[in-house]
Amino acid sequence: MKALVTGATGLVGSHIAERLLAQGHQVRALARKTSNLDHLRATGIEVVFGDVEDRESLPPALDGIEVVFHAAARVTPGWGSWQQFEATIIKGTENMLWASANAGVSRFLYVSSCDIYVEACHGGILANESTPCEITFTPNTYYECAKLQADKQVFDYQRLERLRVSAIRPGWVYGPRDRLLCDRIARQLEMPIVMWPGKANPRIPLIYASDVADCAIMVATSEKAVGQCYNVGPLYEVRLRDFAAAMARAMERPEPNIFVPYGLAYVWATIIELWSKLSRAREMPYLNRASLGHLKSEILLDVSKVRRELGWEPKVSLDEGIRLYVEWRRRQKRG
Repeated sequence: MKALVTGATGLVGSHIAERLLAQGHQVRALARKTSNLDHLRATGIEVVFGDVEDRESLPPALDGIEVVFHAAARVTPGWGSWQQFEATIIKGTENMLWASANAGVSRFLYVSSCDIYVEACHGGILANESTPCEITFTPNTYYECAKLQADKQVFDYQRLERLRVSAIRPGWVYGPRDRLLCDRIARQLEMPIVMWPGKANPRIPLIYASDVADCAIMVATSEKAVGQCYNVGPLYEVRLRDFAAAMARAMERPEPNIFVPYGLAYVWATIIELWSKLSRAREMPYLNRASLGHLKSEILLDVSKVRRELGWEPKVSLDEGIRLYVEWRRRQKRG
């Protein structure tokens, strides 16, 4: 199989590319010229320059491609304008669908997100693939709104018989090259005094990146999965503070035991956001209001469909996944 992976410099995309390569497939990555390509070059994966936001740049990347894994997205919840999220996630997905259909690719796999269920899961509701999704449009939910709209676009192409598509909706993905969830927790644990905002301890759909990648490949290569979407998450309950405690043990750091009132943390996050905007910071701040919101909400995923129909099971335990992340982080710090 000859596959194209978008977002291959990111967390999920890089793991999909690695797993495809390990399975003996020909792998091509679409990347912007401004992206950090060190990891891709180390793997020997073919890189073609282009941008999902630029439709005219895509045809060369799709030449000879059989299967597209579309993982590119702006993954900065609560940080950025609606126009930025719309351009990368919505218009970028539409551009990839259009270019893939025109190139005659046989399959298109879209990496969606469990965050489209965020409002549906209030009250402990277990979300399956048929759970209705509606998201209130606010600056803190631009990411979720864009992912939901792109998800719908993908299946419009299937309905109109323009492309054979499938989608996965991963939970909270972690592992090497995670610069969102794991990075924030690790940075908190590295502080001289380890504090935690609030005492909430929500259940979270934590899943290791290579397990998501394996599922993506399984879905993209299964005839049963054509026109289907699948939740990808853990088989057992995981709570956020338990995840942080496990990471603290792996990092040989104290577990969080000083709890800052949530309201005070929210004020501090607001100040950090304001300062970042005033200083025109390009990177998302370490702490923002959207990330704090996740500390008080739960997303519960029903993953029975992918287990029943395709036989997928996660393989990496929580302790093993955290160990692999911490080892990767230490290597990055050493240079």
